[in-house]
Amino acid sequence: MLTEVLCGLVSPSVGISVYSLHNADSMSAWVSERGFGQRIHVSSDWPQFLSVKPGAVIVANAARDHESAIEWALSADAPVLVEKPITLTAAASQRLAYMAQSQNKRLAAAHIFLFARYLENFSKLVTEAGSIRFIRVHWMDPQFESRYGEQKQYDPGLPVFADWLPHVLSIVGTLVPNLPQRCEKLEFLRGGAHLVLELMLGDIPCSVQLVRNGNRRQRIIEVSTEQKMFQIDFSKEPGTIISGSTVIDGDPDWEGKKRPVARMLTSFLKWAAGGKFDSRLDIEIGLRANQVIDQALCMYRSSLIPWLIAKLASQKQVDEDLRYALGEILQSEGSLPEIAIEQKIKRVRQQFSGTDATNWLRVLAAAQEPTMILRSIAM
Repeated sequence: MLTEVLCGLVSPSVGISVYSLHNADSMSAWVSERGFGQRIHVSSDWPQFLSVKPGAVIVANAARDHESAIEWALSADAPVLVEKPITLTAAASQRLAYMAQSQNKRLAAAHIFLFARYLENFSKLVTEAGSIRFIRVHWMDPQFESRYGEQKQYDPGLPVFADWLPHVLSIVGTLVPNLPQRCEKLEFLRGGAHLVLELMLGDIPCSVQLVRNGNRRQRIIEVSTEQKMFQIDFSKEPGTIISGSTVIDGDPDWEGKKRPVARMLTSFLKWAAGGKFDSRLDIEIGLRANQVIDQALCMYRSSLIPWLIAKLASQKQVDEDLRYALGEILQSEGSLPEIAIEQKIKRVRQQFSGTDATNWLRVLAAAQEPTMILRSIAM
């Protein structure tokens, strides 16, 4: 989607190169299908050098590959826009931010919802209504979903909180700007496919429900202020805003003006060309999200491993919850074809169903890195 929107924004004379280490064949097929063969060059080889200095680089690959991609782009002296999360850890993201700052290079975070007019309209209404008492967020994706004519897929090795918290935190940050964000509690459900996080934004409680493989697409934010309740439902953009008893179109200009992706890319390209900086691209927004993700990760692991041990000990068959949890662990270092992941899950299940099952459970419970043991078993 980013590539297609980009083609509509830049002159046909501007060259666009796509480097995909793991998905070049599919990307090439997409380029040919859309008729972009004369404009877009696709390669599976990560470039070691460039004969021509790049105008700008957009990092939109798997999150586990962001760090190396950003580092390469900065070393090539290119302005960089990176999709969420910046990297997998706050330390790695902070290191890259320092690198960009010390070398006076441009590094931006792609928080797309900050460029959505429907959220700008919602934030304005909430701000005018006085102090916020609490916030609730409901964020769900169905197992199979087509978006803008393409099958939507998530990274199966990336936990849902690492995937979606950058979106959630950038949005609530417009409602309560400049407040510290932290994760206080995490409830673990369905093998990690369903999480409930209790966050604090300063002293404002924020409950966030994240669901993968749900029964529908859901994007709902509820805010209670001193004066009244507000809700925005942008499950289908641009959505609707409920202010007390009044229902409002989320964005009356949705059909006639640039949409969020185009607005974000336009802002980044102007900055990359030497124009004015847009604060919505500020890397600090992504760094704050990374810090909360790190906090949530500790709670997530402390819930995942006991759940997994209990599940492996008590259940002979692999249900959807166990399949989700094992799939995430086994694909944390790279996505696998469905048949390969099923074979790996089968090998894990066999080990924990055999005569040595009790010993394996003890090893898993005592291990400092239990996920590494599971990946080793599945080899």
